[in-house]
Amino acid sequence: MNKPMIGLPLCRWQLTSRDIGWFHLVGEKYIHAVTGFGAFPLMIPAFGDDLDMETVLDSVSGIMFGGSLSNVHPSCYGDDHPGLGLADQPRDATVLRLMRACIERGIPFLGICRGVQELNVLYGGTLHREVHEVEGRLDHREVKDVPDDVAYGPIHKVALTEGGVLHKLLGERQIEVNSLHGQGIDRLGEGLQVEAVCEDGQIEAVSVIGAKAFAVGVQWHPEYRYWEKADYNALIGAFHEAAREYQAKKLERRSEAALA
Repeated sequence: MNKPMIGLPLCRWQLTSRDIGWFHLVGEKYIHAVTGFGAFPLMIPAFGDDLDMETVLDSVSGIMFGGSLSNVHPSCYGDDHPGLGLADQPRDATVLRLMRACIERGIPFLGICRGVQELNVLYGGTLHREVHEVEGRLDHREVKDVPDDVAYGPIHKVALTEGGVLHKLLGERQIEVNSLHGQGIDRLGEGLQVEAVCEDGQIEAVSVIGAKAFAVGVQWHPEYRYWEKADYNALIGAFHEAAREYQAKKLERRSEAALA
């Protein structure tokens, strides 16, 4: 059997001042979180409405919606605020189409950091643009000027929803996670279930209610050195297992169609 193809949506950033200075990018740690489980990464350009959606969806067995330095633009959740920090509206347009299509087709996906925020917005939810400015919230932003293993090390605890996808998967009611985000879920999107909540009340993970396949988003970064932390490894492993199951069913359908 061929390796499962896992889609990795790319960010679109201008890295030089030239008109041709636009690049489509993804963090290397997401690539490793695909290849490390025996799958092959398919880079998905941030083409928005011009993306050949059928080719992508016919090719992949799962999609990992990774984090980014950019923020979801407020216009995506009906807010006229100009936004804070970097914006990447081509990615916004691309990912929201892709996520919707995954849910409709039953293609497994995992949203990480920006990915869980995109999932919440897709379902009509809103975002805190500055979580640390919300009364009672911790400062969830990345700790600067420290080694990677400190910045991506466990920062706070999250309580897992009893009976939820993550609780059933991990067998724990509480885990420690890293924290490197400025924005976060405000109003929960209708059709999503809360999977994890930080000790300060911030929603940290959600799943799609009644999803046909694995459809989970987490605010933390399980892709960072996942092999060193059992719950990170289990989460990404569960996504890949769902992708392998999807691939097997897809190949079976194609075989049946060829014999018909």
